[in-house]
Parts: sequence; C-alpha cells; structure tokens
Amino acid sequence: MKTLANYIHNRNYGCRVKEYTYHGLKTVSIENDMISVVVLADKGTDIIEFVYKPLDVDFMWHSFNGIKNPAGYVQTCEAQGGSFLDYYEGGWQELFPTFGANSDYYGAKIGIHGEVWNLPWSYAILDDKPEIVSVRFWVRAVRTPFYLEKTLTLKLHDASLYMDERVVNEGNMPLEFMWGHHPAFGPVFLDDSCRICVDGDVKIIPDAQCSLEASASDWPLAQDRKGNRIDISRVQHPESRLNISCALEGFKQGRFHIVNTSMGLGFGLDWDKALFPYIWIWEPNATQKSAPWYGRDYVLGIEPWSAIPGDFDEVKKKDKGIRIAPGESILTSLRAYAFREETC
Repeated sequence: MKTLANYIHNRNYGCRVKEYTYHGLKTVSIENDMISVVVLADKGTDIIEFVYKPLDVDFMWHSFNGIKNPAGYVQTCEAQGGSFLDYYEGGWQELFPTFGANSDYYGAKIGIHGEVWNLPWSYAILDDKPEIVSVRFWVRAVRTPFYLEKTLTLKLHDASLYMDERVVNEGNMPLEFMWGHHPAFGPVFLDDSCRICVDGDVKIIPDAQCSLEASASDWPLAQDRKGNRIDISRVQHPESRLNISCALEGFKQGRFHIVNTSMGLGFGLDWDKALFPYIWIWEPNATQKSAPWYGRDYVLGIEPWSAIPGDFDEVKKKDKGIRIAPGESILTSLRAYAFREETC
C-alpha cells in the first residue's frame, strides 16, 4: 500500500535544503522542525538568518544597509582600511586569515576582517534526507595561499547547527594566520533583558577606544570612565550610551550563552577554546554618531577569536598566530544552538 510520502514530490517536512538567488547572490537555506538557517554562498557564506521556528525569532542582527551584491555596488572611493563595512549586512561572517585591522600579510594587503568574507564560495549538498541535511562550502583565497572548507549540518528534532571546518596551507612555506567568527545579534531577540553567560575565571580586557577603563578586571564587572561599575553580563538598553568593546579570556570551556529572559529564549555557541582562546564583545549601544553608523548600531557581537589584539602585524610580531606548515590541514568544529531558558 502506498503511503502519503509517495505523493510528496518536493519535501515540505523534516530536514530540507533550498537553493535560490537572493539579491543576485547564490543562497542556500537549511531547516528542520526547530531552526532555519540562511547562508549567502556568493558572499563569504555569511549566515544572514538563524531563526528559532517555534517562536519565529531570528537571532541575527540585520544592518540598516541590507544585503549588497558586491557585483552591483560601486564605491564612490576606496574605504580606508577596506570595504567590509560597505557590504556588512549583519549576521555571521567568517574572518580569515586575518581579522580586525587591515594588515600586511607577507606582502599582501588585506583589508579589515580578512579576505574570505566577500568571496563567492562553491558548495555541494552532501545529505538531503528527512533525518539530516548537510552542505559543504569551500573557497580558495586570492591574496593568500589558503583553501578553506566548512560543512553545515542540521538533524531532525535538534535545534543545533553543526559546523565542521578545515583550512589547508597550499603554499610552499610555513605561515601564521588568524581566525575568527563574527556573529552579531540584534532585535527582536536582543534587548536589555538579555544576559551573557560564560564559564571559568574569566578576565575582561577592555579596548582603549570604548567607554570602559583600560585596566583588566574579573568577569562580569568592569568600570567605566566615570568610575561606575558596569556588569558586562547584562546587555544594555540603547539609551545607556555605553560603548562596550572588550576581549574575554580564561574560559573553562569554549562556550557562551545569550538568554533573553523576557522571551525565555537563548542562543549558544560551543567551540574549540584551544584554537579560539578569546571572545571579543562588541556592544556599541547606538553610541557611534559618525559613518557608517549614525547612531543606528544597537547590536551585540560575541566573537570567538584566535588571538588578540585584532591586528595581524602585532600578532605576528608577538608570535601569537596559528602556525601551519606547507600542505598541513587544521580542523575545527563549532555548534550553534537555540534553547528555551528564562535565566542565565
């Protein structure tokens, strides 16, 4: 006897994958019964949506600039340091083989946040079954001799995105590099009921340009330049006018949680803290009154980084980069997930 499955010709249940063109960019969406994830294959594999379906809440920040196709946007002049912010639509970027400041990478000029965030990636669907979907993406950098690959996987009844990555040095000399992930969270998920959770004897290392005093302190308390104690674990209201920018180190495990206590909804990220021993917190709270923000920057970035500061020239000078031999591969895995929780 035939079942109803015999009459379903394009799967509309369980895990599934879709390919389409969005703003002129090849785009891949993967979803299951719990979450939906949208990836811009033609722009760095940026994750532009990470939706918890039971509440219809997207964790990702969506920039005022929207999505710009690099092929269709012509700059009036070259941006100082690189064009990352011209094309930044929010979401989650891969930062590689440098991040932070523009740099000189063994003679190659690399702009802000590295080389691969704006490159088109190839992809192939590995699994497309009701129980599991899996898509592999890969790219070869242009100014650096790296091959980078990531595989994204969803499983039925599991609110987790599994990310397996591999970098290969295709050059004929040993190199150092930096590696980071740049997820940014915004409304409607983000508000001042959100709490940030990390585990361990964590130290706060403020950025000199933010509202915090430059001296290091123990998580979660820091001091602002007026002498007030600030709880970094509590997300601020945009009217707080506190520009929070700092590194965290000393984790017991590579993990952070953000919990919106009003919604009872959380986002978590697990990663290899041996490869990414720092996270960078970027919480400007609408304080940037100059270009490109103009006071529109209510956003929270919590970013696993391989090194601090965010400056390859300094990292290489201090021998703090990731070392990779000719032909060597380095592998890592991350897991991003949604969960229901009222406290942090």
